[in-house]
Amino acid sequence: MSHLLDPAAHADNWLWALCVLLATVVVGAVLPVLPTGAAVSAMAALAHHRSWVSLSEVVVVGGAAAYVGDLVLYAVLLKGSHTRLGRWLHRRAGGLDDRLDDLGERLARHDVGTLTTSRLLPGARIPVMAAAAATEYPVVRFAVADVVPVACWALAYSAIGLAGRSVSDRPWVGALVAIAFGVAASAVVGLVRRRRAG
Repeated sequence: MSHLLDPAAHADNWLWALCVLLATVVVGAVLPVLPTGAAVSAMAALAHHRSWVSLSEVVVVGGAAAYVGDLVLYAVLLKGSHTRLGRWLHRRAGGLDDRLDDLGERLARHDVGTLTTSRLLPGARIPVMAAAAATEYPVVRFAVADVVPVACWALAYSAIGLAGRSVSDRPWVGALVAIAFGVAASAVVGLVRRRRAG
């Protein structure tokens, strides 16, 4: 663990850890099976033991990776049923037909707010992005509007990581608590969302 936490002696190891975070978040943004928020939270908890600069690197890398992943996901969704991944993602968005017009109107009126909400609410991002693709929401506009949502997401999960780190001075304990906080926050928000929808 010390090889990740010593900012002076082991910069290469920290760089590798950031590369792993980058890959995890990009892949998790496209294939929503990896806990990308928990990964950012755990890295933020570890980064705080190194320096505030390391923490800012986690925010920047996490946000940039989420942004790239969102652009790739949107491109896949625009292709729709022409790819196996596109078909799987559309199925995962499930039951969207009756909400397409509503989501399309929300995006047209409040694209940044709608995309930010969908990124922070568990299970909401893919349906909103599928609706954007189905209503032919412009790619350039999406690329501009998605900057704020991914920045908010990276900051929110980094803050959860800091909360986890504050529980213990031991780096791995802080990282594990940060992961638990992140998973619990996602579960609670998802539960509230399902109850309100039902």
